Amino acid sequence: GANGFCSRNEYNITPMFEKLFMKLKLKFAEMEEGLDAAFASSVQESTIFIKKSEPFPVELKIQLTSTVFRDEDVNEKTIACDKAMKVLNRSACLNVLALLRQTKWFESRMSVSLIVVLQLLKDLNKRIPAWSPLSIWSLELIVERCARTKGYSCQPPQFAPAEVIRRVFELFASGFLLLNSPGLNDPCEKDPVDVLGYLSAQEREDLTASAQYALRLMVFNQLYKILGVAQPAALKRPLLAPRSNIPDSFRNKMKG
Repeated sequence: GANGFCSRNEYNITPMFEKLFMKLKLKFAEMEEGLDAAFASSVQESTIFIKKSEPFPVELKIQLTSTVFRDEDVNEKTIACDKAMKVLNRSACLNVLALLRQTKWFESRMSVSLIVVLQLLKDLNKRIPAWSPLSIWSLELIVERCARTKGYSCQPPQFAPAEVIRRVFELFASGFLLLNSPGLNDPCEKDPVDVLGYLSAQEREDLTASAQYALRLMVFNQLYKILGVAQPAALKRPLLAPRSNIPDSFRNKMKG
């Protein structure tokens, strides 16, 4: 799947949204590759959905927004005053603007090693119930912050993925999610916003306990259990050498 964003400096109105939707359908119909594309739209979400199944499954979301909605003087009442203007959903447009800011932040801060760690945490997010409440945006922030614990720099330190994921587990295991925690500030918002503020007390305790268990597994060189993969052959207990293979010099010391 993929996301696309369209931003304007004026109100996005429903007729324009519908016109864009029809033009996209006509454009795809002119191309042989686009004949099997399925289109759908949601005015409430200000989103156009495009799906293709051949030669491989592809899902595309095109979301419309406008920077005008961020103005302090603009609110639902001022928009509703002009009944002739069918404006798209303001809340949906603000969410898309937030996604744009987060995307720019991600592109400027993430290195290859951090993306590897992020993929591992996304897998935990899907497989382990304790990690499922975490949003993708919160995971991105946590990975970036854990890689910068030795001081801020414009470029992320070159840590190995295993080192970064250990720092992530140490952060949660320390209990920073529990009561009196400062939270995790959203760098893409003007006002202070705790990205993890929505977590319940039980979800915070479950995450802390799960991270502590994962950290113990790492200490005992059992990271494969966290990742949900088979035990590597190199970590399996080696067979004891037969006594016939023991060097004579060592056997003589044993007798002595």
